[in-house]
Amino acid sequence: MNDKIKSIVLTVLSAVMLLTLSVWCIVKPGPEYSDSERRVLASFPEITWESILSADFMADFEDYTVDRFPMRDLFRSVKALSEKYIFAKKDNNDIYTADGHLSKLEYPLSTYMLDNASEKFLYIYEKYIEGTESEVYFSIVPDKNYFLAEENGYLSLNYDELVSYMKEKMSYMTYIDIIDKLSADDYYTTDTHWKQECITDVAGYIGECMGADVKADYTENTLDNPFYGVYYGQSALPFNADTMKYLTSEVIENCVVTSYDTGKPVKKSVYDMEEAYGKDPYEMFMSGSDALVVAENPLAETDRELIMFRDSFAGSLSPLLLEGYSKITLVDIRYINPQMLGAFVDFSDCDVLFIYSTMLLNNSTAFR
Repeated sequence: MNDKIKSIVLTVLSAVMLLTLSVWCIVKPGPEYSDSERRVLASFPEITWESILSADFMADFEDYTVDRFPMRDLFRSVKALSEKYIFAKKDNNDIYTADGHLSKLEYPLSTYMLDNASEKFLYIYEKYIEGTESEVYFSIVPDKNYFLAEENGYLSLNYDELVSYMKEKMSYMTYIDIIDKLSADDYYTTDTHWKQECITDVAGYIGECMGADVKADYTENTLDNPFYGVYYGQSALPFNADTMKYLTSEVIENCVVTSYDTGKPVKKSVYDMEEAYGKDPYEMFMSGSDALVVAENPLAETDRELIMFRDSFAGSLSPLLLEGYSKITLVDIRYINPQMLGAFVDFSDCDVLFIYSTMLLNNSTAFR
């Protein structure tokens, strides 16, 4: 076969493949949601003269075709494997593997974001807490990069600077340092979060710093559902699933949980088994990302109350603090405006804990 015929055959095959995939994309555009990436996929853009003339239509159409391309997850995996094992790239879309973990690069440190976070916290303190008898604490949860990035040759935040900066900005609160009580193995290998069964010592230390005895005898339960964390889908690499465990005790089993996510009270459980088998099993912990959650401990031997300003890490931490409090209120200001808190939360004579991950502090525009 001469070169001319080879070129013709290659051209025809390429054209047939492109035509087939294009028709497939039009006839069967694919799902609206990507389970692997945990995000809504781009929809077909509206055709208007304005969008065509401004080129917005073509830009949105390109996003649509990329998101709805046939066998997209297969091609994503081929790309990720090629970049890792053929081209020896250290990361794929900022996701890297190190010490048996998947993690996502977080760099550089943004003092603008830290300022934004500290201003939100100061507003809450001055509006609701200052002048009361409440004790106020804050703590910082390191992301996995603290343990993995620098020692494996990846860029990472300057964590010492982050902690020092936030301690200075929040000098009116008592800082609880938990970083040295954690390691990479305390986190899921495919996800950003820590494992509940690995942080009982962290919970005990936080309780001790706040003068509350939160120690308890726990029963360890294993969820019979493989947990593929957020980094698994984003990496598009084959990786073993995590095993999710959760801890129960007499106090946890008798706890009464009420979510005010919609403004109306909805009774829930400490562990939501429906979420445990949903798209993100980590949402099973204390109503997931609900804006406002109240957990009441009818077996409490104290009338102490705790208010936690938190992100998702506190979902699995807060059940471990129930032993020392009659009530714990979880507030997520990513989903509720701080100006509305006075209508729902009584800040007088209680412990208040601001606990946030380095990732959220460094990306604090998520706060309302």
